[in-house]
Amino acid sequence: MFKQKLLYLVLGLSLLISNALANHSIDFDHGKWSFKKINNKTCSIFQVPTSEKGDYTNRGAVLFYVFKEGAAEYVRVDAGYPYDSQKYVKVTIDSNSYQFFGEDDSAWSMADDTVIIKALKAGKKMTVVGYSKRGTETTDTYTLIGFTSAYNSLQQDC
Repeated sequence: MFKQKLLYLVLGLSLLISNALANHSIDFDHGKWSFKKINNKTCSIFQVPTSEKGDYTNRGAVLFYVFKEGAAEYVRVDAGYPYDSQKYVKVTIDSNSYQFFGEDDSAWSMADDTVIIKALKAGKKMTVVGYSKRGTETTDTYTLIGFTSAYNSLQQDC
């Protein structure tokens, strides 16, 4: 039941963010990080990469999110392609690396999400290395400048 509810939440947020990207209407309220309030209990902060590298011809929306639903918080990456489920996604925040598991075009933290959020708040730069089902390696780079401000908005406004 919980996973199904979370899946619906993620799909809904993905559609809203994809629509915002298509309309170029994302407002960067906190550096490169944006805050989106879905309702009084559900919000997210997210960022598109500052750079994307890989030998690919077609790729969907690429985003890094932190979701908040009530008291629960989740960290997620959208790759813009289906991940190879046999390989881990590597998220590096400054010099610390974390393993995420890929499911369809999303990757979820294998660690406690609060550990990742703490590292994001303390960090300056993040890279995400993933592999598509076709074997294509991608490296996406994000700035963490503004993350703490966006995260504080997530706590206060949701």
